[in-house]
Amino acid sequence: MNTREYYDSLTDEDICDCIYCRNYIKRIRSSYPLLSSYLDSLCIDIEKPYETVPLEPYEGHIVYAGVMYMVMGDPKEFEKTTVEGVDIHITDSYPYTDMKEKHYVIELDEIKLAWDE
Repeated sequence: MNTREYYDSLTDEDICDCIYCRNYIKRIRSSYPLLSSYLDSLCIDIEKPYETVPLEPYEGHIVYAGVMYMVMGDPKEFEKTTVEGVDIHITDSYPYTDMKEKHYVIELDEIKLAWDE
C-alpha cells in the first residue's frame, strides 16, 4: 500500500469525530492552502490526520501543538521543512499505528485555527 492508497482507504469512521478534530478538518484546508498543497504532493490528505494535539481554545482560536500524518515508505526519503510557518518533521512519539507496511509519521507543529464551537 502506498500513501495515496492509505488515505483513499480511510472512511469517516476512521477519523476521530471529537470537536477538536472536527474543527481541524473543517478549517485546515482553507486556513493553510500552501500547507495543504505540500501535503498533497506527498499524497497526504490534510483532512485525515492520524492524531491531533489540541490545546484549550482561547479567544476564538485554538492551537494544535502537533498534528500527525502517516506516510508509507522509507523515512530517509523525507526532509524536514517549513511551510506557511509550520515546521514539518518526522516524529518518533505517536500512538501505535498497527501498520504492517513500512511507514513513518510526520508531525506538523503549531497550527492555529479559528474556533467557534
